Order: sequence, then C-alpha cells, then structure tokens
Amino acid sequence: MKIRYYIMKYLLLPLSILLTINNLYSKPLELEEEAESAILVNAKTGCILYEKNAHKVQYPASITKIVTGITALSKNLDLSQIISVEQEAIVSISTDVKRKNNYSQPSYWLETNSTHVGLKRGEEISLKDLIYCMMIVSANDASNVIAQHVGGTIPAFVQLMNDYVKQLGCSKTNFCNPHGLHHPDHVTTAYDMALITKDALQNPQFATIVMTPKYLRPKTNKQESSPIVQTNLLLRQGKFFYDKAIGVKTGHTSAAQNTFVGAAKNNNRTLIAVLLKCKDRQTIFADAIKLFEKAFSESKVEKKIISQGDQPYTQTIEGATKPLKTFTKENLAYQFYPSEEPKAKCLLYWNKLSAPILKDQKVGEIVLELDGKITKRVDLYSQEEVQATWGQWLKNFIY
Repeated sequence: MKIRYYIMKYLLLPLSILLTINNLYSKPLELEEEAESAILVNAKTGCILYEKNAHKVQYPASITKIVTGITALSKNLDLSQIISVEQEAIVSISTDVKRKNNYSQPSYWLETNSTHVGLKRGEEISLKDLIYCMMIVSANDASNVIAQHVGGTIPAFVQLMNDYVKQLGCSKTNFCNPHGLHHPDHVTTAYDMALITKDALQNPQFATIVMTPKYLRPKTNKQESSPIVQTNLLLRQGKFFYDKAIGVKTGHTSAAQNTFVGAAKNNNRTLIAVLLKCKDRQTIFADAIKLFEKAFSESKVEKKIISQGDQPYTQTIEGATKPLKTFTKENLAYQFYPSEEPKAKCLLYWNKLSAPILKDQKVGEIVLELDGKITKRVDLYSQEEVQATWGQWLKNFIY
C-alpha cells in the first residue's frame, strides 16, 4: 500500500522555488501574419504554440475536405471498389442563383464555376481515385460522389461528418456539405480544424494521400487518364516549396477568402498550422512557412526538478528512533521547447514503512507527470539506517 502526497508546502519548498525560476523558459511564439484567424499546434500532444483569434467562427471553404476524407477513410472501405457517378452528386447551379434564393437549395449542389474534375453521370471510377482527386486538386464533384457512396445519401454523410467532429470536441464547427462551397451555416474555427487534422493525420492512408504532390487519374469509361497537381504549394517545386511539409489542404471562396491547413515535420516533431480568412493566396503559404520555421528554430531547454543526492523529504515513522532522511540516485528532469512547455506535476509516494529501515532501502518514489501522463519515476532511498525503539522491537518480536 502506498500513501500519496502532492509535492508542496514546507517539505518541498526547494522544489517550488525551482519551478518558479524555470518557468521563465516558457515563451509562446511571437509572430505576425495576415490571416484573421490562425493557430499552430503540436500534432502529437495538441499543445498550442501560437494562436490568433483561434476560436473565432470562420468559413472553411475547401479545407472541409479534410473532414470528408477522414470520415470516408475511417469506414475502412475497399478503396479499389468502383463507383458509378449519379446525377444527384454532380448537379450544379450558379453562385448567384444560390445567393438570390437565400441558399434554399440543397447545400451540397455544386456551383458551375467551382473546382471539379469533370465527372459525368454513369462514369465509373474507384473510391481511391475519387479521394485523391478531392484531396489533391480539390474536386468538389469528387467530394459529393464520395459522400453519396459512403453515406448512402449526401445529407446522411454530412451528418457523419458532424458527428465525427463533435466527438473530437469541436464545439463551434458545423458542416452543411462535403466540399466547402459557401453556405452561411457552414462554419468552423482554426482551433477546431487543428483538432480535426491532428486526428486525421493519425490515419496512415490519409497521411499518405495529403502529402502526394501529383497523381495520375486513370482512364475511365467516360474520360482519358490525366495528371492532377497538388494545390498545396508547400508540396510542389517552386517559390513556396518547403521540404519539411507533409500536407494537408487549401481552400478558397469569396466569403471565406483563402484558407489553409498545413503540416510539417522536423526532428520527430510534427506541427499543424491553420490559417483562415487570408486575402492573398500566396500569403497563406508564406505565413505557414514562417510559423513552421519559427517553431523549428527553437532549441530545447531542460527543467531540473530534483538533483540527485540528499533530499529534504523526511518521514517520521512510528516506533523509530529518529526521522527517516532520504536521497535519490539520479536527477529528475525533462526537456521541452519553450513555446510548448507541458503542464508538469510531481507527486511523492511513500512506501508503507515500519522500523527498522536499512541504509539505501527504497522508501518511496517521486513521479513526474507531463500533461497528465506519467513520464518518469525516481526512486527515493533511506540515507541511513533507522533503528526501531526497544518497544517497537519487542512488539515486532512478539507479533
């Protein structure tokens, strides 16, 4: 049986002082970018390195397709299966008609001037090719065909999308269609999109698709084969090519302006940047790179919680001739980047103890928790032998 103590108060005053001094290392990234809303997070821990209006509701445009893609892939369907395009998935009207009718038509109907790959009624194409068309070249018609096939109907699939984001904790996101064409109620936040992308990148198929710079769409019964090229300029050779980039999606509508979710990896550290409502398309790529490079230029710092050797943690044991004094044989420390210092907590656990206690006997342990997860344990030992009183010795002998 162990008795738990939070490390605090008079016994642990030296530790409290160390924490106060070392907190000076914590420093969020300081940046300026054009996007109205932005966030940079660690894709593994979810730690926020930088944010600007991250919880402000915005229109997502085609970064919606991140959710469409991961919702479809999460069903573990056979990607080689051939799908026949139905008319309902490729119906289109003008943007002006949508607006004049106050968006009363089905919100998934396409717009005549929107991005597509020219899918035709009765065209037979694989689910894999549809997902690549959607994620690489942002094909809105492919989004609808995927949604209809996976969900049975497009509205049913959109409900799956909303169910998915709600279980991730996205409280300000609502999708009305699978492609991101404008609808007044189709909204999200930079924070929510970071949560969604963090989860999506854990899917190996999704991660592979979104980092593909170009793809050859095979020949179908209605169209010849043709190459499609990534809209994410961080993945393409040119002015904004970024060798650390690993995805994920661009977006644009007149209402949303330019939107972007990008991911980059360096030294086993994966970061997600979300930029919403940016006037200039090129700026979203330049600002994403600026965010990533600012973070990747950081050096780790070390916070030492405990130095090996004698410790101030003592214990008065019933039946002992003197208090128990302790020491550790190793340091207790952790490293972190200044912009993402974890929430740390130390806890002291005493073993169930009774006299006599031997020198160097393990008497407890100190546990370090970072962001709620146990990261390291350091054993606590007796500095010297602690004898039992005559009365305790006699009690032990009798019982």
